[in-house]
Amino acid sequence: MALATYPPAGGGGIKSVQRGLASASGTVTITAVDITKAFVNIFGTTSSGSAAIAGNINAATGSTSGYSGARSAATANFFTMGNNGVLIFSGAENRTVNVNVNGSAYNANGMNVALNATNMTAGTTNLVTAVTQGYLSNSTSLVVSGACRWEVVEFA
Repeated sequence: MALATYPPAGGGGIKSVQRGLASASGTVTITAVDITKAFVNIFGTTSSGSAAIAGNINAATGSTSGYSGARSAATANFFTMGNNGVLIFSGAENRTVNVNVNGSAYNANGMNVALNATNMTAGTTNLVTAVTQGYLSNSTSLVVSGACRWEVVEFA
């Protein structure tokens, strides 16, 4: 902890001013003062808490469109096999049989997904400016509650 003492200005009512910096809570040793004629100024230099934002993001919801489309029909000329192992077309014998099957195709429309917009609900922070205090416990001891700049002024 740093300490600086200044002699009083000529003709003034101030006997001494001491200034310094405390990096944490504790006792600072100062040059002896009359505690009945002195006062303390404390300037806090720290804070507590966190600056993180707390909030919620809503889920996206939506629906998909169903598949739709049509399939072309497949066609064929049907035939059967006779008892003698000969193909029979439509019940006739000694006929040339041609079988034609058209290709079958399915054309489906693309699916679409429609989602609603999302947003973040209001959040909070947990940042608190620390209140640092100090007092003279005796003529040479300044007690501070946290990191601060301090000043002890003694009157003549």
